[in-house]
Formats: sequence, structure tokens, C-alpha cells
Amino acid sequence: MGSSVQNPPRAILFATDLSARCDRALDRAVLLARQHQAKLVVLHVLESGLVDSLTLPTWRRNVKDQQKLAQERLTRDLQDVDVQVEVVVETGKPVDVIEKVAQAHGVGLIVSGIARDETLGRIVLGTTVEKLVRQSDIPVLVVKSRSHRPYATVLAATDFSEGSRQSVRIGRALAPEASLSLFHAFDIPTRGAGSEGVNSEILQERAEAKAAEFIAGTPELANAKPEVIYELGQPDVKLPAYVLKHPVDLVVAGTHGATGILRTALGSVAEGLLASLPTDVLVVRQRG
Repeated sequence: MGSSVQNPPRAILFATDLSARCDRALDRAVLLARQHQAKLVVLHVLESGLVDSLTLPTWRRNVKDQQKLAQERLTRDLQDVDVQVEVVVETGKPVDVIEKVAQAHGVGLIVSGIARDETLGRIVLGTTVEKLVRQSDIPVLVVKSRSHRPYATVLAATDFSEGSRQSVRIGRALAPEASLSLFHAFDIPTRGAGSEGVNSEILQERAEAKAAEFIAGTPELANAKPEVIYELGQPDVKLPAYVLKHPVDLVVAGTHGATGILRTALGSVAEGLLASLPTDVLVVRQRG
């Protein structure tokens, strides 16, 4: 466990498909770049398979023309933005290009929107987001809410593992002024070795002891004084239910950990879980 404090991102990458539904994500990316005095890299990927399609008009199959049009549109849309911006337009597979550009620019955060209504948009953008949160070593912020102000309330899902500590630290660095709460869901173990006499009260006592140790060992939480919410049940069920009833701006969740909120969800129901949370979601691929 490191004792150094997690730093905020110095560069933020916003991935856009140029549709109107990405406006919320762009606004949040700009706000975060301004808040952290970070460089904003705005990336549009021309998917190679779509560019080469014979069903498209001839002018739309010209890669250089498409790149020029996208570059001009993004530059025009960003001309009044008051942060350092670099526009990048490339051709290839979206996730591969996003990761390549992010590494080249030293990006500490990837920002993306999520499609809901349009069938084609849901397939293309949803798949990209799902792959990103599963594969990227860089934290991914999935934006769904309008960005009127910096995040004020953050809820971090945690199992009190070292990997979970990493996601909490990154979430705190992204929203250092926000009110932070820790969310821990636990379940009574199935019958087996060591489960005799275990009930919800005993499990909560154990969780409270772990929480105290976790908070004491996380430098970013020294002044945060986070509230800890304990829920009996599966985290991927209890977390959305809690968020629907409480004012939360941002949920922080890891993709690994002993009971990581997205550990089993990534894959078949990852998109469903992201859609079930009405808030923005910061997904951190945990290493512990």
C-alpha cells in the first residue's frame, strides 16, 4: 500500500462519435479539464469497416475528406472552450485507437457518453464503452447527467480490498471537494466451512472493522470523513437501488476485487448495469 496521495489527471481524453448525445460528456470533460487545469484531448475515430463500406456514397468513403470534415467540425465546436484542447481524428477500431491516443498523450482519464435510444447508436457506442471499461487500464468516466457544476456528492463502491482502495483514491482525486460516501454490500455466506453461526449482525461488525482500517490506511480520506453505507445483499442489485433513492452525482466502481461491483457484471450485463445507474459512473480497473 502506497502512502503518496493520488494526483488528479493532467490530461483528459474525450471520445466522441459527433452525435448530439455526446454533448453532456463533452461538457463534463471540459469542466473537469478546467477544474484540474488539465489538457483536453478530443478524439473522433472513423471506424475502418464503416469507412470502407460500399453502401456509402463515394464521398463518404474518402478517408481524408471524412477526417477533414470531422476535424473542422470539432475545431468549430470547441473554439470557445477556455481550456487547452487538442483535436485528434483517426481511423481504426475505436477501442484500439482510444487506448493508443490516450497512452501517447499521457491521459489519466477517458470520458465517454452512452447511447440509449437510437438502435445503431446503442450497438456501436455501447459496445465501445463496454470494451473500454473491461480493457482499459486508464479510468473511464461514463457520463449521463448534465454538467452544471463540479461533482458535489460521490458514492464509491468498495469491498475494502487494496484494489478497491485504488478506485476510491482515484475518485477522490477527481472530485476532491465533493462529499464522499463509501458503499459496501455484503451477503450471508452459503452453508459451508466457517459459515456456522454467521448472521447479518456479525457480518456488519466485521465490515465496520474493515472500514475503519480501510479509511485509516487511505491518505485521501484523512479529511474526507466519509459516511459508510452498509447493505445486506448483492452489490450489483443494492447499489442501483440505493442510488435511485439518494442524491448522488457520481458513482465510483472497480472492475475487480473480492466482491467488486463490476467483477461479475462486465460482459453480459455490463451495459445494463451502467444503464441502471442514473448517475455518471467512474470505472476503475483495479490491480489488487
